[in-house]
Amino acid sequence: MNLAKIKKILQNYVNGDIIQNVVYIKMPKSNFLVAQLNIKGGTSMLKLNGKQIVTERFPNNETKVKDFEEYIERKENILELKYFNDEDLITLMFVKKRIDEAYARCALFVWYMPYSRMDRKIDGDLFTLKYICDFINWLRFTKVVIMEPHSVRTVQMLDRVRDIYPVTDWIKAEELPENVQIVFQDKAAARRYAHSKYKDVCIMEKRRDPITGKIEDMHIKEGKVLPGAKCIIIDDLCSQGGTFAWAGSILKDAGAAEVVLVVSHCEETIFKGTLLKENSPIDMVYTSTSIMDKEHPKIKYMDVDVASYMKKHIL
Repeated sequence: MNLAKIKKILQNYVNGDIIQNVVYIKMPKSNFLVAQLNIKGGTSMLKLNGKQIVTERFPNNETKVKDFEEYIERKENILELKYFNDEDLITLMFVKKRIDEAYARCALFVWYMPYSRMDRKIDGDLFTLKYICDFINWLRFTKVVIMEPHSVRTVQMLDRVRDIYPVTDWIKAEELPENVQIVFQDKAAARRYAHSKYKDVCIMEKRRDPITGKIEDMHIKEGKVLPGAKCIIIDDLCSQGGTFAWAGSILKDAGAAEVVLVVSHCEETIFKGTLLKENSPIDMVYTSTSIMDKEHPKIKYMDVDVASYMKKHIL
């Protein structure tokens, strides 16, 4: 392979995840070319007391965590985990162990619980949510606050845990206008927000194929849509959003003038579905940045005041 091809291959990685720039050095009296790679620094998906933990990457892809001694408080510390990939879990361990060395207390705020979908033992697959819960328990945080757990098993398996539901703070029952109705896609969602005290709600029912699990039918089971109402579908998680789009069509056919979706967590797969299309029955999506923050005219990101939640639940 000639030097030009080597340069081209290496240059493809410049400004990527690992290599920031390449400096080529021609070795004297030889045909060898040495590429001096400058490893890009960056930030993890963790914050300590509101300040970003800074990480770098070694040439073999090991994580290098920059010391953060000045961030550590003497009393209680708040560590935020916004999971992006498994590297964030190993960084979480490094950071918590460093805080332990300072003999400081630390509580954990989890924006979205990793591996929430694997919340039971299925033949052929690992019960990974249990292992993640075991891992967090092993780190011995003074308190763990989970933002809208996708599975109730999360709360059952974690120690010193509290679950919170920002959706009910974004949409307060006592502040809803008369022409606004809350809609739940199923009874499970209705139970999740039973404490919210919403009135005149609609609860939908889905029928799935017992073998494939595919939804074959959906209809309004309880309540009725008020003519010209603005319907707000509330749930915890949106992936591609096909089911929400279906629900939106049913609600508009029943007389709703507007349908919006409010979810605590939203995955980037929403851009692969039809939910955000111009002709979608869903007029707007409101969510947090727990999983993504990609912009779109039909997506609005809501604030989550981590400090206030932690103050309320750990003090």
